[in-house]
Amino acid sequence: MIYDILFMVFNMKRKEIILGVIGIIVIVVVAFFIANLVHDYNVDSINKENETKNEEQKEDKIEVDGVEINFKTYRVDSSFFLNVPDTFTMLDEATLKSKYNYNNRPELVFISNDDLEHIFVSTTNEDMTDDGLETYLNNRIAGLTNMTVIDSGVYQEHDKTFAKLVATDANTYYNIRFFTLENKLVTIEFNTQVGVYKEWEDVANEVMDSICFSEDDIKKYSSD
Repeated sequence: MIYDILFMVFNMKRKEIILGVIGIIVIVVVAFFIANLVHDYNVDSINKENETKNEEQKEDKIEVDGVEINFKTYRVDSSFFLNVPDTFTMLDEATLKSKYNYNNRPELVFISNDDLEHIFVSTTNEDMTDDGLETYLNNRIAGLTNMTVIDSGVYQEHDKTFAKLVATDANTYYNIRFFTLENKLVTIEFNTQVGVYKEWEDVANEVMDSICFSEDDIKKYSSD
């Protein structure tokens, strides 16, 4: 009788042990499965985040004919900053005089490798105030002949007033900004052949949008 009781107790404990072991195995398997799910989710999240960053970086890139355009910052007369494609060449004074033989030639000229794209920087002695820029712009537009105005207007940036004129004629695309320094007119122009201007439009806008007047502003702009 005692033996039968001991045998029953032993069988019950063995069942409990077996059930306990099975329970532990189930917990371990479930925990492993959940850990894999969490890991896969985290990996997917990281991959999606990286894909998003890569897509954003691709969108930020400016390309012409599939070639990425990088920019170099120039400081003009210690007065303002300008980003220019790093493949453009700045003409020296002798070349400026021979290539643009007139009194009011640009102060700075940057040209592309094939000399088909140009950036002109002209700081003039023409008196101008911020309040007069809109009238000046309207007069310039009124005087245009055989040209199509794509965009124009006056806007504020870096506590300065800018006038914008984007236009084309039969041969050339012009993207121009006017602003003042010490009550003198400053003109910056990007031009290229009208047939390829769509390729260069983002480059021209990058040049114009980069105009600013302090190191903090150009650093912030270039890092954005």
